Amino acid sequence: MFELCASILAADFAHLSRDVQTAEVAGVDAFHIDIMDGHFVPAISFGTGMVRTMRSLTHKPLDVHLMVDRPQEFVAELAALGAERVSVHAEVPGGPGEALAAIRAAGMQAGLVLNPETPLETATPYLPQIGQLLLMTVQPGRGGQPYLPGSNARIAAAKTLLQTAPHPVTIQVDGGITARTLPGAYQAGAGSVVSGSAVFAGPIAFNVRALRYAI
Repeated sequence: MFELCASILAADFAHLSRDVQTAEVAGVDAFHIDIMDGHFVPAISFGTGMVRTMRSLTHKPLDVHLMVDRPQEFVAELAALGAERVSVHAEVPGGPGEALAAIRAAGMQAGLVLNPETPLETATPYLPQIGQLLLMTVQPGRGGQPYLPGSNARIAAAKTLLQTAPHPVTIQVDGGITARTLPGAYQAGAGSVVSGSAVFAGPIAFNVRALRYAI
């Protein structure tokens, strides 16, 4: 079984409460929130206010993905708002070590994110600090992109790398996940998948069932 995280980047913001409740009833396990600062990636999406809003709409886990230059500056507020998991990029200026330590100290699960071109071995020094390795299967910063070729092989290689971790680390994948691409990612070793358009574009309950039945 896999964890299905619905990315609210693809939700209808005019009816966010409705979409979140429909997705929750349909069987989504967690909600994924992308915070972008317009510097680390060109786009600007949500700030911490969206985490506050989502915490008021659902009791499901909130899985926060920080695409920002200074992730450590967000940690205390995210903990206070009730986020359960926070993932930061290996590529941030100065490296992710300070932010990962702060996330753990605040009582949240820390995740490390690797962009598609970042070598998997970049994660090795941080394996003792993380519970989740998020592999981007599209270029970060924009929704609706197709699943990158070669992603399944990269997931499989990450699974092998994680055998050296001192504790279990879940592989999460983000980008281009549909009922068509999900089986390959799952079979390669992904334990958590982030899906936006494939959940929220169209009838949500039908879409969630399609993703669940894809495996």
